[in-house]
Amino acid sequence: MNVRIGAIGVGHWHAPRHLDSFVAAGAAVVAVCADEPGAAEQWARRLGARAYDDHRKLLRDGGLDLVLAMPRHRDGPALLADLTSTGLPFVVEKPAATTADDLLPHVLTVEASGQFAAVPFVNRYSAFWPRLRDLCPGPVSTARFRIVNGPPDRYVNDGVAWVLDPEISGGGALRNLGTHTVDAYLTVAQEPVEVLGSAFTNRLHGLAVEEHAVALLRDAAGLIGVVEAGYSRPDTDGTDHEWCVAGAGGYLRELHDQLEVVTSDSIDVVESPSVMHRYQLFAEDVLRRLAVGAPPPITLRDCWRAVELIDRIYASAR
Repeated sequence: MNVRIGAIGVGHWHAPRHLDSFVAAGAAVVAVCADEPGAAEQWARRLGARAYDDHRKLLRDGGLDLVLAMPRHRDGPALLADLTSTGLPFVVEKPAATTADDLLPHVLTVEASGQFAAVPFVNRYSAFWPRLRDLCPGPVSTARFRIVNGPPDRYVNDGVAWVLDPEISGGGALRNLGTHTVDAYLTVAQEPVEVLGSAFTNRLHGLAVEEHAVALLRDAAGLIGVVEAGYSRPDTDGTDHEWCVAGAGGYLRELHDQLEVVTSDSIDVVESPSVMHRYQLFAEDVLRRLAVGAPPPITLRDCWRAVELIDRIYASAR
């Protein structure tokens, strides 16, 4: 199946990861659009695609099998309304809205119609999850999920300074990076989830958005979780990524692409896919599911669940 993709929002900092991954997986990007000046033309030249200055023109011109949408957070709901009106399968970058209330109507529309709508929580494609299922099939007691990336000025340098404007982004590191950590916690939690406490800081950079956030969570079964997200590293391309869960069968701790598996008998270190490889695994999974008419691997409802919990973490911090 030669899947033709229209990409909206190619000025987004995730665009290279998504576009390169879908092309590597066998798709053809035939149309691109961006709000950032020159971004669409640059990608159009690189991919041999048509460039648009308005995503509605891109959608009207047709000839697409899948839309890849990477909206500014505030613009997500309006774009989702346009996408759901077409009925086309789509992938939308998280969080897709600044609040869960803004996102929910589009979740309900997609669920009512059966439209294919996937969200790239790519860290679900690490080796952590299958090993956790094998090692700890029963309940787990504690979980910790952390992503701390480089300083916020990298967004300015990438031409997406809107990420640091709370009116457009809906928040800082928690809204942006924390969707991954909160989704990870919800993957092991039994809802409802309670926010026990949270703390934010902007002490290093003095921004209008938080540069570091920590929250303490507890689920219906007593699973204690800590989620953390930050822009606190000084190196632009650096990341501090840790997924850690303790259960009756063992203790798993993933640092970047290394997974430590601890049991009463042994300590093993195994490879986990790199972050870039996870984007490609997601793209391959989406294309495979489209080809056979299967549902999306990660749904818009999954995104809403993460955004809703993040809203409550912000409320707790206030």
